[in-house]
Amino acid sequence: MNPYRAYHFSVFPTEKLELVSAWLTSFPYESFEQTEKSIHAYVPLSEVDKIDVDACLSIPFDGVEVTLHTEDIAGQNWNEVWEENFHPILVGDWTIRASFHPPATTQYEIVIDPKMSFGTGHHATTQLMLQALISLDLTDKSVLDMGTGTGVLAIAAKKLGAENVLGLDIEDWCIANAKENASKNGISDILFTLESLPSLALHRQELIVANINRNVLLDHLPEYAKLLAKGGVLLLSGFHQEDVAILTELAQKCGLLPAGQFSMFGWVCLKFIN
Repeated sequence: MNPYRAYHFSVFPTEKLELVSAWLTSFPYESFEQTEKSIHAYVPLSEVDKIDVDACLSIPFDGVEVTLHTEDIAGQNWNEVWEENFHPILVGDWTIRASFHPPATTQYEIVIDPKMSFGTGHHATTQLMLQALISLDLTDKSVLDMGTGTGVLAIAAKKLGAENVLGLDIEDWCIANAKENASKNGISDILFTLESLPSLALHRQELIVANINRNVLLDHLPEYAKLLAKGGVLLLSGFHQEDVAILTELAQKCGLLPAGQFSMFGWVCLKFIN
């Protein structure tokens, strides 16, 4: 259970939140949360030397004030924190809920108890990825979920008919949580693993989903392209509209064709075809 440092950015006026959020995604934070007045960025305590606080606060926009305070968070089980804030959400005919919520009345549901992992479905990027998944025919397809977290996207892919689903993450507790969540959804045949991308080089995937952040996506996009089967689909999210151009340019250099875009609250999901 790795300890984290939380960077709490208060933004005034709040109308500038999306601009500041987009700016912060250019720094190597692991994850973000956004409230009505602030942005919370997180990085493992072992990697705080990668964060240049002065650069983060040198925001190149007029008419915006940002204040920052940080706190170190010990590795812990996040159940109580999530339960206080975790309410069922709807994405089309799907409900994402926790096991302590009553069964959904929608056609489909996914049960997620996030514990220490990120990815409850509440963040706009997860909802965008779910919308994109729902729009695809995944029957008998092979799917790779990069940065699987709680396993929510891998579980959704399996429920949508995918045959072989693989979820990768860099944290062993994410893998453990994803396995638990799959079991709660009656799924036992998703492979969740810490296996690295290079070791997958011989296994072409018909769908790759990566909801991470701009910097990680830029680093790994060429590898995703190599792993994608001919005619396969790549879905990317975890970034803002301002990042679309650079990601699209790199994807095209890797031989991928832009095939769609979803957006919500300034966040974007891009679809590419090999």
